[in-house]
Amino acid sequence: MKKGKRSSNILFKAISKNFFKILRYYPKMVYMAFHQNKYTQEEMYNYCLKLIKIAIDTCNFKIEIHGLENIPEKDGIYVCSNHQEKFDPLSIWYTFPRKIGVILNDDATHRPFIRDVCRLIKSKKLKKDIHAVVQLYSEITTELKSGINYMIFPEGFYEDNPHVLSEFHPGSFKSAQRAKCQILPVALIDSYNIFDKGYKTSRPIQVHYLPPISPSEYDGMNTSQIAEMVKSRIQERVSQFQK
Repeated sequence: MKKGKRSSNILFKAISKNFFKILRYYPKMVYMAFHQNKYTQEEMYNYCLKLIKIAIDTCNFKIEIHGLENIPEKDGIYVCSNHQEKFDPLSIWYTFPRKIGVILNDDATHRPFIRDVCRLIKSKKLKKDIHAVVQLYSEITTELKSGINYMIFPEGFYEDNPHVLSEFHPGSFKSAQRAKCQILPVALIDSYNIFDKGYKTSRPIQVHYLPPISPSEYDGMNTSQIAEMVKSRIQERVSQFQK
């Protein structure tokens, strides 16, 4: 079985094993997703975040947070993380202290649980259509300027070697460049261990929020240079934990 399919099955198994603990919350989440006109964005976000935290806690996933002091006070932050597993967006939602949306490949938004989360928490779907992508990045630029936070995984996928980052797609930084917003690098450590060990590993996931990159720091750079700068800072932190 391919790693991606295996990790999806294990994530679903982990949630299903604790189904009765979250049963009282999940149906309302689905109802809210299909009746969004009845709720505010704040209500949907808070309820979804509550369920994420319940699911993680009841599955006994351990998450360590480092560098919260590096998160800028002003919203409109572009959070960029390495990618090790499908669980990664949940790790950031679980630890980020304020509201944050997500930018994901379209196929990822159709997976169980993540699909429902994306319906309630502000999300952007990256499709293969180039015109749709251009329009999407334009929307993200506008929303970053208005103070909406977004997370993205610029690798777009994850490899079998979790300690070596793949290329960061330069296009992922077009919106941040145009919005002139702060870029917050995030290093995820040992996220892959949860699924490689059948989600019963005792080793916690580590979420490291690194010092932010201000617009003045990347002023004059093209998106390829920005991508390489962000990648190198995350890689440096990830390499410190390489076994």
